[in-house]
Amino acid sequence: MTVTLTDTGLSIAGKEIAVYAGAVHYWRLERDLWPQILDCVQELGFNVIETYLPWAIHEIEPGSFDWGTIDARKDIDSFLQLCEERGIWVIVRPGPLINAELTDFGFPSWVLLDPSVQAHTAVGGLHLDAAWGLHPPRQFPVPSYASESFYTYVDGWFAAICPIIKRHLAPAGCIITVQSDNETCYLFHERTYATDYSEDSIKLYRNFLQERYASLDTLNAAYYSAYTSFAQIEPPRDCQVQQRSDMAWHLDWVAYKEYQVRWCVARIARMLRAHGIQDVPIFHDVAFQIRTPLDVAEMERDPDIDWVGMNLYRNKEGYRGGLQIIRYLAGTTRLPFVPEFGSGIWSHHPLTPTPDEQEFIMLLALMHGLKAFSLYMLVERERWQGSPITRHGTFRPEFAAFYRQLLSFAEKYQLRTLRRTPGVLVLLNFDIDRYAALASTMHYAHVDLYGFPSELFKVDLDLDLQWDAARESEMHPESWMGTVLASLEKQHIDYDLSDTHVDLARLVKYPLVFVPTIDFMHGEDQAKLLAYVEQGGQLVIGPGLPYLDPTLQAQEVLKKQVEKPGKTEVGAGSIWWLSTQELQATVEALTTPGAYRCADPEVQLVLQANDTHNLLFVTNPTAQQRDTTLHFPTTYRLKQAWGGGGQSGADEGAVSLKLAPYSVQIWEVLHD
Repeated sequence: MTVTLTDTGLSIAGKEIAVYAGAVHYWRLERDLWPQILDCVQELGFNVIETYLPWAIHEIEPGSFDWGTIDARKDIDSFLQLCEERGIWVIVRPGPLINAELTDFGFPSWVLLDPSVQAHTAVGGLHLDAAWGLHPPRQFPVPSYASESFYTYVDGWFAAICPIIKRHLAPAGCIITVQSDNETCYLFHERTYATDYSEDSIKLYRNFLQERYASLDTLNAAYYSAYTSFAQIEPPRDCQVQQRSDMAWHLDWVAYKEYQVRWCVARIARMLRAHGIQDVPIFHDVAFQIRTPLDVAEMERDPDIDWVGMNLYRNKEGYRGGLQIIRYLAGTTRLPFVPEFGSGIWSHHPLTPTPDEQEFIMLLALMHGLKAFSLYMLVERERWQGSPITRHGTFRPEFAAFYRQLLSFAEKYQLRTLRRTPGVLVLLNFDIDRYAALASTMHYAHVDLYGFPSELFKVDLDLDLQWDAARESEMHPESWMGTVLASLEKQHIDYDLSDTHVDLARLVKYPLVFVPTIDFMHGEDQAKLLAYVEQGGQLVIGPGLPYLDPTLQAQEVLKKQVEKPGKTEVGAGSIWWLSTQELQATVEALTTPGAYRCADPEVQLVLQANDTHNLLFVTNPTAQQRDTTLHFPTTYRLKQAWGGGGQSGADEGAVSLKLAPYSVQIWEVLHD
């Protein structure tokens, strides 16, 4: 490839650049103001922008396209030329799904109104996007991404837009990467039995089963069934698990939903390649899901998908969920990337993030491993508020100042090349998450918006398990996983997140791995964890020990090595089987606090370093000011690099900190 992915950015004809970008929607901006707006973009320090190429905006009637002859704002070719003249790189997102708060999410209406395209619910009705209050101005039929008619329409769109993209590919042109679809996940109707029961989807489901089992005899043995043809198999339409023998059927539907998402993203990527999009990476953005039906590790293993990012929109009060997304990207993906990093918010949101909140969330993300981002929106448009650049080509000073400072800071310290060295990886258990997904009900469109108690969405299964799968599927403070996270943070231990589908090659980079375990776990995942231990890793599991596979058949890979709770040496490493109550003491015993220490357990510390700089990030993620003392080796000196309200450096092994609520300070560590 002319443009290749690295672990810190993109390499264009051998020269690496940082992917610090911002969204600029050309068709929503007055054509005459494009130059002035791009001047503002570059004045803030951005040399990369991102834009959708919206299908419905350009294909105004079937087969009839407006590239600026009717509406000058739609002249994408001229917009890209303008970027090239100014030395601005461009990320393009041609869909087919757009969202962007566009009518019908950017799909042409005649595509959605074709019955052969439409998805169906579990009860056979038309699947409508029912959140029309959030996605104005109306509800619309959701397309099935298994529909062959849908891909015929998409192929027509790509035949029109891809020649324009191809003319502007780097290095001669400005386009450095292209996105395959957008936030693919049933248009946010990701609950297990909500959709997609269309004819083409059920056909794809049966093909998936045939590929999975190879023969009917194998499937019948797993299902305790007597099918004579794969065509006879129907998917479950709600949780109908009555006994252990029902598990395989339901788990396969959960796995199919993951497969369908991955299959369609890869298919769209291949279609882009077939239409001439060569020599640049193709990526996908996940909306927010780090659990089924998204399987990010498996998606990045697909040869047609070069990299995967995840979007992030957070106010300060929701920082913890955003932080877990960043930890997950750092522990799972090739290049931790947020394709949509909230800069401002959609207009129907009850709270627009303040400039201080935007600073806090961004610095917190960079502190914990974010390497690439695109601000959504860098330039405002309708149905949006809180962007640093107005649609009139002027700055909104209170928002713009931070980003100007950030880009300058990133250049000075080569921020993208800074490295964390977390010694701990915490894994989500994919099989427990699948169990929680299948043990669910109430699958009406966006029923969660009505504020019903979460208990109404759960099914309490009685399958004679020793440990509580539903409890351990959540990260609440009293669960095994929640206790691990709280214990690590209390000790100021930096860690990454991933899941049990992560590659062994990534696992072995961490000396210490935690994973919640109960009665069941897939044999391949157990074997991978065992290989990690045999190569010298320290594996902490609990509250249970798996002795079954997810279909609740015997599977004792780990049980053959571990006879009782406590520590068991295996190969060059060890397995620690611990109850929830034993975790905190063991975390303290197995982890070593860093050289920089703070008595306040709420304060978080992360050290990052490259060849020329060492930066210590210190954050207060609470609503109260924290007055505390930072201790460090006397052979070091600290120099304030960001924040701190005028606090000076220190060279006597300690510095008193005044940390404002929801704030991040950065200190440069200097060696004597």
